[in-house]
This record gives sequence, C-alpha cells and structure tokens, in this order.
Amino acid sequence: MKSLIVNPVNQFEMVDRPKPVASGKRVVIKTKYAAICGSDKMMWDGAGVGLVLGHEFSGYIEEPGDYPFKKGDRVCAAEFNPCGECDFCRSGREQLCKQMMVDNPGVSMDGAFGEYVSVRGDFVCPIPDDVPLELGAIAEPVAVSLHGVKYCNIKKGDSILIWGNGPIGIYAAACAKVLGAETVYMVGRNPGRVTFCKKFDFVDDCLSVKDADFEEKLKACTPEDGFAGAVDCLGLSEYDQLVSLVRSGGSIVMLGMHAQTATFSPMPMYLKELSIHTGLYFTWEDYKEAVKMLCEHKDVFLPTITNKIPQDAKVVQDMFIKLFQSGNNDECKVLLEYED
Repeated sequence: MKSLIVNPVNQFEMVDRPKPVASGKRVVIKTKYAAICGSDKMMWDGAGVGLVLGHEFSGYIEEPGDYPFKKGDRVCAAEFNPCGECDFCRSGREQLCKQMMVDNPGVSMDGAFGEYVSVRGDFVCPIPDDVPLELGAIAEPVAVSLHGVKYCNIKKGDSILIWGNGPIGIYAAACAKVLGAETVYMVGRNPGRVTFCKKFDFVDDCLSVKDADFEEKLKACTPEDGFAGAVDCLGLSEYDQLVSLVRSGGSIVMLGMHAQTATFSPMPMYLKELSIHTGLYFTWEDYKEAVKMLCEHKDVFLPTITNKIPQDAKVVQDMFIKLFQSGNNDECKVLLEYED
C-alpha cells in the first residue's frame, strides 16, 4: 500500500508498505480521511523518522477480524491501546494507562497517512450514513478539547475564556457552547485566524493580542466576578493574567504544551481556591461523546475543516511548511483525502 513516511527530517517520502492484517484485537480500516495535527509537527521534526504519521482518521472497515463489523462500514477510531487491567483502565481513565502509547497508530506504529491502518477493534465508532465521513477524522481533537473543557464543570449562564485559537482552541470553544456556556470568548494572535474565528456562531468574540486596545476589549468582555473557567490552548509561559480573569472557585485548564516552563504567583490562586487541571489525551467515554456531538452538531463542526489535499508527498510537504513554518497559516483543520 502507498504510505507517506517522514524521511529524512522535515521531509515526506512515498513508500510501499505491507498492508496490515486483522489479528487479535485489531481490525483494518481503509483510510478515507486523515487529519493533520499540531503534534504531527514533532514527528516531522525528527521524532517520527521512518514512521507513517496520522492518528486522526476515518474510513471504511476493510477487515473486521472477530468484531461485528462488515466490510465497508463507515467508521472512525481512537488511537487507543490501554491494557484494560490497571486501576486507571478499570476506573475509566484509560488516558493515564502506561500502555496507552504502545502500538499507537501514527505515534508509535504506522498510522493513517497510509492507505490502510490497523486499530483496536474495541475502540472503533460507527459513523451514520447521514453524517459526513470527514467529521470522523476530527473526532480525536474534539475529544481532546472536550476532555479539557469538561473540567470547567460548565453550568447554564457561565462564561468561558479560551486562550489560543488553533484547532484545539476552536474545538474547545465549540464544546463549551454545546455543553451550555452562555458566552464563549477567545484570544488569539494571527489576524487571519482571529477573523476566521469571529465567524463561528459558538464564538461570541475573538480578540487579538496584537490589537492596541486588546486589554480594554478583554476587560469589557470579562464578567464582573470573572470567567467560570479559562482553557489555555496555547501553552502560556505566564499565568498571572489568566488567574486574574477567573472567578473564585473557578477552573483553569492547561491543554497547550508550547511553553517549556511556566510561572505564576501562588497567592492569588490560593485566595480564589482555583482548580488547576492539565489535559493531553481523553477517555474512551470522551471519544464516544465527541462522536455523538459531531453527529448531532454537523453544521457547527464542518466549517472547521478548511482544506482537503491528496495523499501526495509534495502536496503534504507543502502543507506542513504552510502550517508549521510559514508564519502565515490561515487553515484550521486540513485533511488528507483518499480515493474510495
């Protein structure tokens, strides 16, 4: 099968790899869509040399193995591989299982930048016929955002702040609104992306830190007692401002990982008794909830898919340069699209 591997660093090469075979707990999916993720950049930058990337995907059952699927069934799948036996797995916190990243498609084994991908059959979700299959390919990042936003314990009337307006920030904003937030505000930097985010019905406003009057605009949209929750989807290096914007008893969720270190003044956090949460992954329940949310809110999430490109080494290479090196990224979610 045709497969795109990283070789050498910051380059893609099309190679022929053996088609995977269903065995044990694993089924084989024929890839239809594979999304590009920010974490793919780390693999492209050297960690994934020789690997077929792609951990966000949807497609058709090719080989169902021992599972009750039929060839051609429309599905998406979590790139999960938890042991199922540890305390974390038994308590529904599979994301903390030590085995989670072992044989993980697109991370520690070949993923969906190939024509076929092997996945755990017990972590496959059907996609109804009336739901665009593209949405299955973004179930993974939506699940990441949903997992983080749920830490805010959103109640009717709450106002939520999303700092960072890349895909995870955009999906966090959408999830917050679907979960019942009355107002959702975003903060971004790239002017094109800020304008893009303003168009979404689930974003009440998106502010740019580059605006001369940014602080005044931020103050104007901040509730008198502060935001019920703030989700850092950028990876801030300094948290005092975010702390000042959250109300007493509120939550700060750290989903971004860009900063190597972060600083904060403890006393304001203590005085407000804030809850601080980190998030990287998601649970199986989160993933199924994300798929259900995508199916029920198709019109909300489809506009976040801004481009579809073929599985071609040069085209994918050019897109990675645009997304991660050009400094002029006006995309949200980009999908590789395969022929049926």
